[in-house]
Amino acid sequence: MNATDPSKTRTFCLIGHAGDGKTTLADSILMAAGVTTRLGSVDDGSSFMNYLPEERARRISVSTSIASFERDGLLFNLLDTPGDANFEGELQGGVAAADAAVLVVSAQDGPKLGTQHAYKLAREAHHTVLAVANKMDTERADYDRVAGRLEEVCGTRVVKLHLPLHAGADYDGFVDLLTRRSHVFCDGSGRAAIGPVPADLADAVAEARLALVEAVAEADDTVLETYLEQGDLSDEQIRYALAKGIRQGSLLPLLSASAGRNIAGSAIVPLCGTLFYSPLESAPRRAISETGEQLIEARVDGPVVAYVFKSIADRYAGMLSICRVVEGVLHTDMQLVNARTGAKERISKMLRLAGEHTEDIKEMGPGGIVAIPKLRDTRTGDSLCEDRHPIAVIGPEPPRGLISFAVEAVHRGEEDKVFEALNRLVEEDTSLHLTRDAQTGEFLLTGLGQLHIEVTLDKLRRLFHVDIALKPPKVPYKETLRGRALNVEGKLKKQSGGRGQYGVCYLNVEPGPRGSGVVFHDEIVGGSIPRQFIPAVEKGIRETCKHGILAGYEITDIQVHCIDGKYHSVDSSEMAFKTAGSLALKAAFAEAKPALLEPIMRLSVTVPDEFVGDVMGNLNARRGRVSGVETLGHLQCIHAEVPMSEMLSYASDLTSLTGGQGSFSAEFSKYEEVPKEMQEKIVAEAAAARDGA
Repeated sequence: MNATDPSKTRTFCLIGHAGDGKTTLADSILMAAGVTTRLGSVDDGSSFMNYLPEERARRISVSTSIASFERDGLLFNLLDTPGDANFEGELQGGVAAADAAVLVVSAQDGPKLGTQHAYKLAREAHHTVLAVANKMDTERADYDRVAGRLEEVCGTRVVKLHLPLHAGADYDGFVDLLTRRSHVFCDGSGRAAIGPVPADLADAVAEARLALVEAVAEADDTVLETYLEQGDLSDEQIRYALAKGIRQGSLLPLLSASAGRNIAGSAIVPLCGTLFYSPLESAPRRAISETGEQLIEARVDGPVVAYVFKSIADRYAGMLSICRVVEGVLHTDMQLVNARTGAKERISKMLRLAGEHTEDIKEMGPGGIVAIPKLRDTRTGDSLCEDRHPIAVIGPEPPRGLISFAVEAVHRGEEDKVFEALNRLVEEDTSLHLTRDAQTGEFLLTGLGQLHIEVTLDKLRRLFHVDIALKPPKVPYKETLRGRALNVEGKLKKQSGGRGQYGVCYLNVEPGPRGSGVVFHDEIVGGSIPRQFIPAVEKGIRETCKHGILAGYEITDIQVHCIDGKYHSVDSSEMAFKTAGSLALKAAFAEAKPALLEPIMRLSVTVPDEFVGDVMGNLNARRGRVSGVETLGHLQCIHAEVPMSEMLSYASDLTSLTGGQGSFSAEFSKYEEVPKEMQEKIVAEAAAARDGA
């Protein structure tokens, strides 16, 4: 097949909530396409698409898997994205690389928070979307209920393209309402026995077909006029109007399936071929060049632009950069430029992926997905382009981290190796962050949840043979004052046989406005402290503020007035006045009602209606203050302010509380005073730590 013809390419991703069967459906599609000869299982670790050790051990998808295959004269690129919110970055990358999406929904449970979120991402990317009610063989599976709930949740008219023959344990196929033929799957091979509509379903099929015709007719004015005049539409008119409605986002077609029984996988790819856009018809990609923002179309004869939407550490090929070819024809032995760094990268080899299997290829046109090994200076989110045409594709904004752990090497002497390995993983995963807290001095690994961090640790062990220890990060409390201390003396007087040390200063100390930091006022008159020594007084005060007095946390929001002092013409020095300033502040601090401040986070929690009460009760137990509740369809967004110290385990706790159907975002808001009983506990713990050091 000519891989450089974008009209023959279809690139789509499987999206949806975790556990609804995307990966099994991908395996079923690939078996029908002849890529694999057996239907694997996520539950027993034999899935074709879930091949990473971390996925097989946990029985979930943690990474977007790619499989390219040919069928019916088309090149298909299938991207199976994770549904768990811990791997949001992988979902975003998969959506960014595709032109269309298959939304997988549990026929038993219906659409969930992840379903709505994934659909929203796909539509924001201007993708055409096809929905599949999976797990039709399970107890309480209800195809009609799924259609109704999808319409409510997604805000798009749902058109049923299948009429299931049965549901629950008896589910064995469907009637295709477009062709009015029954598809019965009997032997688990994925092949269907195609025949006429069963006589006892004739009326139901006629009714469902009429609903389909009425829905698609409204997608095109000409087709609607024909329908109103004739009362029916030809098969060609139905397909035309259906494709138009899907592509403009006014219709969401729904199929039925049981991926676990290998039912309906073979029916999905033909529809993807006819209903989904080719790269030529898809929305142009946004990009930034030297002249500003512009749109890139899938031109074969244009300059090469490839977007790296994912990186994989491969045991054989080293680091693999997974690219979507956006424009031009990418081929081996080509030299491109990284638009971010300006570094030149030679394309010495290209691979086509099918799960963990690879195949060497020489060229790929727009819309194609390729893996390029051993690029020296390229990471996830980068763009490769021709030197004469520098341009960077605008990718999704990486999701903000939600949970942080302090990290350190388990084995002494491996610090450099550990942090080098961590930085490698951070380059691959844009939702992973490694930072150093300037106040606490800790290195913080931040991710999207407990599972995200745990999987990262597993990769470190497997790929780099290093171990890191995790511990809760220190909360960056701060110290301040609630009262005033006036005319407090700080005095250093030492005499030891030679030149002594002598410096005296007097301070007034009072609270400052919140967020003002430490403000020093020089109010010396009459030369009681020589001008050259006043900066030393200020330095002693600021150094003391940096290390804290009450519990070892940085002092902030105070006003310090240096009002008087004494000096000796011989024994005074900068060191003496620096020490005097420090002593005076410590004495003043003890008098002026010291207090601890804690960071407060601004929190937004999105959950289905049924969890609102539990979530609000949990926030109250965390000393949170709910400021409002916003209705988002069948979801509620709770806005609150919560102390950071109460948020350290919130990501995993919210998952437990909502069965994985809740999500949240958090950002720093302000500092507030710690309650008295908590302050006493924190101060006592700090004192115990100092005594034990």
